[in-house]
Amino acid sequence: MKKLVLVGAIVASVFSASAQQTAGKYFSGPNAGKGFQLGSEKSSQIVLDAVKAYNANDSEKELSYYSEEMQKKTGDFNKKWHAYAKKLNDVPYAILPIKVAGSTDEIVMLQSTEDREAIDGSKQTMKLFELFKVNKEGKIVDFNQYSSIPSTNEFGKTSGGRFYSKGETNGRAFQFSNRGEVDAIEKFNKAYNALDVETVLSFFADKVKITDFDGNKMVIEKKDLRQLMNDFKSVEWKISGIVPIKIANTDPVSGVIVTSTEKRVAKDGSVWNKSLVEMFQFDLNGKISGLDQFSQEIK
Repeated sequence: MKKLVLVGAIVASVFSASAQQTAGKYFSGPNAGKGFQLGSEKSSQIVLDAVKAYNANDSEKELSYYSEEMQKKTGDFNKKWHAYAKKLNDVPYAILPIKVAGSTDEIVMLQSTEDREAIDGSKQTMKLFELFKVNKEGKIVDFNQYSSIPSTNEFGKTSGGRFYSKGETNGRAFQFSNRGEVDAIEKFNKAYNALDVETVLSFFADKVKITDFDGNKMVIEKKDLRQLMNDFKSVEWKISGIVPIKIANTDPVSGVIVTSTEKRVAKDGSVWNKSLVEMFQFDLNGKISGLDQFSQEIK
């Protein structure tokens, strides 16, 4: 009997020591140098219960698993998301609770596949890796999500379409570009409507290749653009869309498609009023170096 008790004590001791062992390490921040330990099943269950409420499209129930601060931070978005969703099906296939040695908070890592269908009919599948931080009161206090987007998705992909050319870029997909083009077009729009010539010129390269509305091709120096604007009494350029794109696996040069309407009143009283589609080319320095224009008369 004593032998069995002793063996039980040794086994318990081994498992207790194992539970306290650490692995991995934080490399920065207040926990730099600290390792990780296994967390609790309680934290895992809290996350799984939140997922269950999410799948039921029950925003109020899901938010009940979050701390008050998180509810204030994410509540509006959560409610809007559930109002937009028709069906949600997040299927976990792996969950692991861990914690930083000495911490009372736990981090629950969840891998899953989620199918989404919106009330407008849009459908999407996401492969997810999520990090939930659960405090000692059993509330989720932080959340981060990382996703992989299957190529079969209806939307949300990072590239798409196809570029046709005779060169090595033939057949390549397009990607969204994000080098400040949208901000530049918006500021250009504001300055143009204000007839602020010097600010408008600041967005252009020294030389600009232009194909105008009539198919005329020309190369204009930046200083010559000033004269074009001097003929205007007023302009009203209303933008309806800005789409910055680039060809995949090429340099950062981008093309920005801008849809708009524009009404120009010249100093001689003549009026120019058209619906426009324009392609602005931004060079490696982020300046407008090319412009192709298409128009339709507004009657």
